[in-house]
Order: sequence, then structure tokens, then C-alpha cells
Amino acid sequence: MQRTKARGVVMLAQLTVKTERLEAFLDYTLENLAVSRAFPGNLQFDILVDAAAPETVCFYEVWETPEAQQAYMAWRTQAGDLTKLLSFLVGAPRFTALHALAG
Repeated sequence: MQRTKARGVVMLAQLTVKTERLEAFLDYTLENLAVSRAFPGNLQFDILVDAAAPETVCFYEVWETPEAQQAYMAWRTQAGDLTKLLSFLVGAPRFTALHALAG
């Protein structure tokens, strides 16, 4: 069976939120969730919280193309949203780009 790379991309962003800023962070991200989901090329955008460690939050994003995800990040950076998001965090987010294998 030949494996081919699927066209879309899944982006995981793992964030560690400052404990004292957790509620404000969750409010901020939930307020912006609809905007992220409506961005051109977004297929899915979920915010996941680790039940055992609530300060560990993951963004699970599915994009039609890598370019759509890159355009989204550029837009968020230009708008100043990335700087605000980073102010809630202990350190830099960990990003992992994944793609599905199609048969």
C-alpha cells in the first residue's frame, strides 16, 4: 500500500498557563474561539484542558492547508493577539505540526 501525505495539517499548541492567570486566560481564549473557527481554511479549533493539570492547555487545530494555518498565525501576530496570549503563559508554547497519512 502506498502512503501519501494528506493535504491538510493538524497543529497542536501546548501551553502552560500561569496558575494565577488561568481563569482570565480561559475567558480570553473562549471569547476568541468563534473568531479562530471562522478564519478561512480552519476546519476545527478546540481548546483542551488537562484534567489532572488544568494549567496545561492544548489548542487542537485542523487546517485545510499549511498556508491557511500560517496566514492565521500571521494575522493573530499582526493583531497583537499572540503577544497578549503569551502574557498568560509560563513560557513559550510548544507547537507540533502533524499530517494524516492517506492510503
